[in-house]
Amino acid sequence: MSENIENNLRYIVVEGPIGVGKTTLVTKLAHSQNAKTVFEIFEDNPFLADFYSDRDRYAFQTEMFFLLSRYKQQEVFAQDDLFRKMSVSDYIFTKSRLFASLTLTDHELVLYDRMYSILSTQVPKPDCVIYLDAPLDVLLKRIRKRGRDYEKNMDQEYLDRLRVLYGQFFQHYDETPMLKVDTSTIDFTSDDDAVAKVLADANRAAIAFRR
Repeated sequence: MSENIENNLRYIVVEGPIGVGKTTLVTKLAHSQNAKTVFEIFEDNPFLADFYSDRDRYAFQTEMFFLLSRYKQQEVFAQDDLFRKMSVSDYIFTKSRLFASLTLTDHELVLYDRMYSILSTQVPKPDCVIYLDAPLDVLLKRIRKRGRDYEKNMDQEYLDRLRVLYGQFFQHYDETPMLKVDTSTIDFTSDDDAVAKVLADANRAAIAFRR
């Protein structure tokens, strides 16, 4: 049964590796709470398809495009919507640095960090981050099922490294309240009770963080 716990969160972020179920959960949470969605605009990145085919050659262009695109989106969001209505997003700005650390060379990362350090201080922080996790085989199955063209050549090793990196990052994450959810056996598309439980647990995590 779903839980009737009052939602006091105004800005929720759902995070996790590719294929873990972020978009589905964001959509369901927004529907249940009549909230605004803030989805990452990744399909507009002109370097993304080439990046999946040749990471070394296109990593810097890809990550810089994402950094500036995410910042612009967060800037508009903070100015127009943050205090008007509850919002749910499928990414946290910090992920920009996380992905960059995985894909860029040391020299590229130095240049990248100069821009990131300036922009990261100007984006809003969420009231709670919901971190979704799942084993590699589950992620690969979901990626194949959704059939995005630019993900067809995705390197399994890269995806597994990304999954591990997310785990390491959130193991020490303390900037905001955070809730970890294993989605291995959860289908948010059809399980409204699971969605309600996640929201209730996120509220509990936020309350505990403030104590």
